[in-house]
Amino acid sequence: MVISLKNWHIMRVLRAGIAVWAFSEIARTGEWIFLPFGLIFALQAIFDVGCCGASGCAPQQRAMTGDKTGKEEITFEEVK
Repeated sequence: MVISLKNWHIMRVLRAGIAVWAFSEIARTGEWIFLPFGLIFALQAIFDVGCCGASGCAPQQRAMTGDKTGKEEITFEEVK
């Protein structure tokens, strides 16, 4: 995983905001139950990963295979 400080999108900002909120609640109330939630959302914001892991869920992060028309020629092999 690589720490990426570029390409901030709305979900990444939202995750960072939730992490800041969770850490501020820990400081304000002393309830340590917020620590795992704050850490999870902070790591997701720092490493720009979502629920799908390092590959990410956002369509703009996926590499397209095939030609630019989106159609790929499929070849079949008969199994006997």
